[in-house]
Amino acid sequence: MAHIELTWIHDQTFLGVDSTNHSIVLSPGGGVGVKPSETMLIALASCSAVDLVEILKKQRATLHRLAITVDGEQDADPPWRYRWLHLRYQVTATGATLEKVQRAVDLALNRYCSVRSSLHPEIEVTFEVDLNTPDREAGE
Repeated sequence: MAHIELTWIHDQTFLGVDSTNHSIVLSPGGGVGVKPSETMLIALASCSAVDLVEILKKQRATLHRLAITVDGEQDADPPWRYRWLHLRYQVTATGATLEKVQRAVDLALNRYCSVRSSLHPEIEVTFEVDLNTPDREAGE
């Protein structure tokens, strides 16, 4: 069972603690912490990343670098729901083809990611993959 605790610190600043005692400071935009709505984007990216790393291992690819950016558009009015999200996976690996990495991302994001499965179905979620080899990334 999932369990977190959120504690008010002051003003609009909060401390979130997960079930294994890891913490994150949250506050609205311009505050000292992460915006709550952006923690969802971090959760989506990290949830898919965990499975992506495992899938690439099973494909016998060697991962050298993984960075994911997430862009999204929110409604202008409350509750400021996200309309769409776009994830860009920047992967540096050996022993992988673009097609294999794209398939791995699709599985990680759309089949195994509990965060993605929990999002409202009307939120359009898309992704793209940039695949580099270690030599190409170094500019050689």
